[in-house]
Amino acid sequence: MILGAPGPCDWISAALDTVAKARPAVLAIICGERGSTPRETGSWILIGQTQPLGSVGGGELERTIIEAGQAMLAGNGDWTRSFVHCVLGPDMRQCCGGALEVMLQPIDASASLWLQKARTKQRTNNRASVLFNKTHTGTPPSVIDHNEPATANSHAVFALSLADHRPALALFGAGHVGRALCTMASQLPLRLSIFDSRKDQCAQVPASPNINVHTPHGLLPIAQDLRHHDAALVMTHSHALDYELCRILLANTALRYTGLIGSQAKARRFRKDLKKDGLTDTQIAQLTSPIGTGAAAGKEPGVIALGVLPEILKACRIATGEPGITLQQAEVQRERAAS
Repeated sequence: MILGAPGPCDWISAALDTVAKARPAVLAIICGERGSTPRETGSWILIGQTQPLGSVGGGELERTIIEAGQAMLAGNGDWTRSFVHCVLGPDMRQCCGGALEVMLQPIDASASLWLQKARTKQRTNNRASVLFNKTHTGTPPSVIDHNEPATANSHAVFALSLADHRPALALFGAGHVGRALCTMASQLPLRLSIFDSRKDQCAQVPASPNINVHTPHGLLPIAQDLRHHDAALVMTHSHALDYELCRILLANTALRYTGLIGSQAKARRFRKDLKKDGLTDTQIAQLTSPIGTGAAAGKEPGVIALGVLPEILKACRIATGEPGITLQQAEVQRERAAS
């Protein structure tokens, strides 16, 4: 069961779960948008026999899509891929004023093969895509690598990227502030890795699919070998450990954000000592401390978490394309990347 906000590719495991339980479902994905819309291309909702999972924007739009999916499940119409075009103003009486195209993809035992391939590719190659033929709706979706040549007319195919563009945050410390941050982050587009050797503290971290908890014997080796993360946040039980972590992390040029919990006095002391230890002014300038200064005043864990999370999202959000794009748009992006 997915307790937090589902991620962009969590539909794969959710769909496979319905297949394993022999329960048909309908996967609805926004495959096109124009103007102001409540959700972006690639947003999804899985409609089955239980509570729908995910969201395509809520309100009248989502109610309409859920009803369309339930009608397919009830046997009304063809059990094949179909598309719903929604003009939010005239059709839904929503003030957004934009328009959406939503794909309804049946999920049953026959979907197992392409779903398994999608899960494998998503775990090993974040540049892969699932292609849904918009003309030949009975054709099963195909999973391709980023560098595979296009084999269909770009206007007749919807390419859904399997990349997870959510920023990855390494959180050192599972204390009361760290746990408050995790509670809020479970509903945000973030991937969290929490590192703390205190198992009793880690046991209190809320469960969510975007949160992974680790209890290593030491945190310094983790910091020294930190890879595939966009941000790091230091808030352990020890100021001495905090300092050593900052000293290591500030040398990691891949990090877009390095934050340290504490007062102005702690921040001044750390910056002074980091200078003595040979870190450059450029490296030291990458340290954000105190954190969450733009939030409401208060030292409660939730207030601190509420302040720092926007900092991290702003610093780490990467613009590498929408989760779902047409094949033609994908080709344009590839040409730009190659130039």
